[in-house]
Amino acid sequence: MELELKKMYDIVISIQEEMFYLLQEKWDIHLFLTNAVYDLFFKEEEMQVLNKTTNNRMAWLSFLSLIVCLSVAGLQ
Repeated sequence: MELELKKMYDIVISIQEEMFYLLQEKWDIHLFLTNAVYDLFFKEEEMQVLNKTTNNRMAWLSFLSLIVCLSVAGLQ
């Protein structure tokens, strides 16, 4: 009887350890996916900021080019 209880106890411990491992693995996958989504979101946000900055710089460059062209035309 005691041997049977020992075997059952070992089986229960083994199942518990396996469940803990699977839970930990599931949590690790969840964290990985969550981090991947956050990385994509922040990368997109960073690219939008870069896009707005580039558009602003191009607008100023176009404006300055127009001023230079009009100045040269006026001097001629």
